[in-house]
Amino acid sequence: MRSSQRFIEEGLRRGREDVPGLQEAYRQILLQQRRRPTALPAILTLGHLACRTKVPFETLRLYATRAAEHPYRRFHIRKRSGGRRWISVPADGLRSVQSWLTEHVLRHVLVHPASRAFRRGDSIRQCAEEHVRARWLIKLDIADFFGSVSEIQVFRAFARMGYNRLVSMEMARLCTDTPQVSDKYRMKAWKVRPYKWSRIPGYQQRVIGRLPQGAPSSPMLANIAVIEVDEEVAEIAAAHGLRYTRYSDDITLSTDGSFSRNAASKVVEEVAQVLKARGLYLNRKKTSITHPGARRVVLGLLVDGEQPRLTKSFRDRLRQHLYYLEKLGINAHVAARSFDSAGGLYRHLRGLIDYANSIEPGYATSLRRRLDALPWNAEDHRNFAQPQMTGSSSHEA
Repeated sequence: MRSSQRFIEEGLRRGREDVPGLQEAYRQILLQQRRRPTALPAILTLGHLACRTKVPFETLRLYATRAAEHPYRRFHIRKRSGGRRWISVPADGLRSVQSWLTEHVLRHVLVHPASRAFRRGDSIRQCAEEHVRARWLIKLDIADFFGSVSEIQVFRAFARMGYNRLVSMEMARLCTDTPQVSDKYRMKAWKVRPYKWSRIPGYQQRVIGRLPQGAPSSPMLANIAVIEVDEEVAEIAAAHGLRYTRYSDDITLSTDGSFSRNAASKVVEEVAQVLKARGLYLNRKKTSITHPGARRVVLGLLVDGEQPRLTKSFRDRLRQHLYYLEKLGINAHVAARSFDSAGGLYRHLRGLIDYANSIEPGYATSLRRRLDALPWNAEDHRNFAQPQMTGSSSHEA
């Protein structure tokens, strides 16, 4: 069967639309596009995507062939649990097309109901509410979640949306980055095998890309790419009478009925096998099984009552900040806690209080009054000139 994409490429190369078979090629791709969900925009070629996103075709081609210099700015941050987390911030043109795909394509793709992060309306509180009054909790963490979702899985996700195979591959390239050298990426699963795109100059690569943490498209693509994982874990949960949620890389299973540690350990291994089959692995250090007599915490919130609540340690951190600010003064506390500026400290505390407001509004209101009663300069809280308390999506406050 002749490739519609090759006719179009030839027409574009010659700068004309009368290449024999070109109009038929367009017709075939348009027919393919009918398989897309109606909410998703048509993207016929990489050039068509360039027109839609207002990013030059030549720029997109450089990114798709991995020929662009410095497509990402990479740096690491320290994790609260220890170790480093690598962040990859895309260059402006790349970020622009990733943001367009996120807003116009990915936001309209359904994910599994158990997935509770990165969509409008999702929150840590909403996810934790699924597990209130639980007697047994099983908490699992997917190691290097974004970095374990490969370019191939992203390609398959776009193809399932109804986009033609070449465009799906090109969009997968635009949304992934080549990994840093590590023991993980030396594994057989990350070795490139020859495939049909090798006929297109620059498209055959030696390294399989993966989702970069820091790209706007990565969170939603990760959720879409692992929908089969969610389906299989949900089946395991149902078979054992458990509730199941996944907030990004945090998996929680719970029951308010009778259970046992042996049964919970069996569930952990069953989930681990499902993940392994998709190239994902558990962070065993973060695996925990909580029995009825222990404190039950989901995503940093207590779930042993009727509603999710803030933990004592979270409250204590905020209380200590405000106590020392009131006792020692702003400048002394900034120096004692090694903040870069009073404005940085103010924004940090406002973020924590806004997060507290999304969980326990009454408690947060009194803290906000105390914070704003301090003698801050106007410049310190310039980003909050019109205060509005909103929830945070981070449970690492």
